[in-house]
Amino acid sequence: MRKVISVRLREDIVKEIDSKCKEMGLNRTEFIKKALEFYIDNKNNGKKAN
Repeated sequence: MRKVISVRLREDIVKEIDSKCKEMGLNRTEFIKKALEFYIDNKNNGKKAN
């Protein structure tokens, strides 16, 4: 199931996102999804086993 969320970002971050989107041929939603998935995957891989 998918949920819609809304976030407020500083204008400089939005400009950087838009620049990267143009380079990669993605829209903002696709870019942010990929960025979040990348972050979560890398954060989880860095965890130590308890």
